[in-house]
Amino acid sequence: MNEPILSALAKELANAHRTKGIMATDALEQLDSFVNAYDIQERVCASLGARVAGWKVATPLGAPVMSAPLYDIDCIESEAVLADIALLRDGVECELAFRIDRPLPLGNCTRDDVLEAVGAVMPAFELLCSRLPAKFSSPREHIVADGMGNGAVVLGQPCLDWRGLDLNSLEVTLWANDRLVVQKQGSNPFGDPLQAVVLLCNHLAQRGQSLTAGTFVLAGSHTGVYQAQRGEQLRCSFSDVGQVVLNLP
Repeated sequence: MNEPILSALAKELANAHRTKGIMATDALEQLDSFVNAYDIQERVCASLGARVAGWKVATPLGAPVMSAPLYDIDCIESEAVLADIALLRDGVECELAFRIDRPLPLGNCTRDDVLEAVGAVMPAFELLCSRLPAKFSSPREHIVADGMGNGAVVLGQPCLDWRGLDLNSLEVTLWANDRLVVQKQGSNPFGDPLQAVVLLCNHLAQRGQSLTAGTFVLAGSHTGVYQAQRGEQLRCSFSDVGQVVLNLP
């Protein structure tokens, strides 16, 4: 793809991000390369005037690792009232977020490296707001260009004393008002949630990037997608880690 097309697509996606709009059906039909998709991610970030505060990562079955930056302008504190319900029009997921306190190596990252680098674990909501007409049924290159459908992230208080916890088998509960929606044990898509950070670190290294101190990594949904309703208070609790709360208007 040439420079004018990449620039135009990035501007259109950035505008959809601002307005919670949907791209035209044929807008991304020329995008068929992950290289261009990640290029568009960076251009969208610059167009929004945002800073990369964190990352999300996924490993679709039989496909390469995918990642997307999470912006500072889209981070929300626990207990907040959501400003725009459109930010979770495609659902909400309960995840663990790992705060990176020390830089990780540029490639060949191991679980031991991650253990040394992570300073805290936070309960988190990921709010899903795809800008694509076909949502998550879109080509993977399009999903990557769209920041993997992230609308916002809600972060709970950091748990500093986490190293003795069995992160593979934490109990997670999701409540909508007083209704129990999900109660599970374990259920992280990576098995070991720390493995998400390892995979992301090595994936970014292939693009000449690294996980830097002060950022965080969402380690995958423990609960699947919940379609929240107006007026609900969402509360997710991870045993021995803490809880995160979001109030919907």
